[in-house]
Amino acid sequence: MVLVGAGFAVLPAPTAQAVVGGQKTSTAAAPWVVAINLWRQTDTYPRSGQFCGGTLVTPTKVVTAAHCVVDEAPTDLGAVAGRTDLRRHEGRMRKVTKVWIHPRFGRHLENDVAVLTLDKPMPPQYTPLPIATAADTDLYRPGTGARVYGWGLLDYENREAHVLRAANLRVLSDRTCQRLNPGGDFDPSMHACANNPVTGAHHAEGDSGGPLVAGGKLIGTVSWLANSDAATPTPGVYARVAAFSREIAKQLG
Repeated sequence: MVLVGAGFAVLPAPTAQAVVGGQKTSTAAAPWVVAINLWRQTDTYPRSGQFCGGTLVTPTKVVTAAHCVVDEAPTDLGAVAGRTDLRRHEGRMRKVTKVWIHPRFGRHLENDVAVLTLDKPMPPQYTPLPIATAADTDLYRPGTGARVYGWGLLDYENREAHVLRAANLRVLSDRTCQRLNPGGDFDPSMHACANNPVTGAHHAEGDSGGPLVAGGKLIGTVSWLANSDAATPTPGVYARVAAFSREIAKQLG
C-alpha cells in the first residue's frame, strides 16, 4: 500500500509518485476540482499550501479523503476552486468550518472518505459534480473509462505539478485488485480500482482526496496505490463513492 496524501504512516509499501503520465488540464474543464490547503499557508506561494485534492459536490460541500484531514482542525483547512495554476491568485478560496470523517475510517485506509463544509458557497461558475450512488453499477464495470485529477508530483524525482493535471484510466475488476493485494487491503465493498494499461499513468503524492470521474459523476476519491505486475501496471485504489453515497448525502443537507 502506498499512501498518497498528507500524512501519517500506514502499512509499509513500495514507493510510487503523482499524476505521473498525465496531461495538463484546467479548472475551466473541471470546475468542481478543488485544492485542499492548509489555511495557515494559503498566502505562501508557489503552491497555495495545497496538500490534497477534493471535489465540490454542492456549493458549500467538498468530498475528499479522510486520511487527508483526520489530523487537521477545520480552522487550519481551506479549499480553492478555479485555480488551475497554484502559483497564481485566480479562483476563489473558502475556509472550512466543519469536517466530517467517516466514523469507521481506519489507519489501513478503510472507509477513506470525508466531507468538508465551507464557510460560504462557491460562485456558480464552479459547478458541483454529482456523486455516484448504488444505482450506478455500470460506472464500476471493468473497462469503463475514467479520469483522475490532481496537482500531485510529476515523476519519481518529486517534481511538483503547479498546474492541474489529469490522466485517462480504465476501471479494473475487483478480482484483479484482490489478486494483486492478497493481504486483504483491497475491499470491493469500499474500494474501486483503476489504471492505464498503456502508459501506466497514475495518481500520487499530493493527489489524495482528488476525484476519479466517470459518466459525469464522482465515482472515487484518491486513496492509495496498489501492488502491480507486468500485466497490470500501477493500479490506483479509490474510495468507492457509491458505497458511501447515503452517508455522504446526509452531510449535504
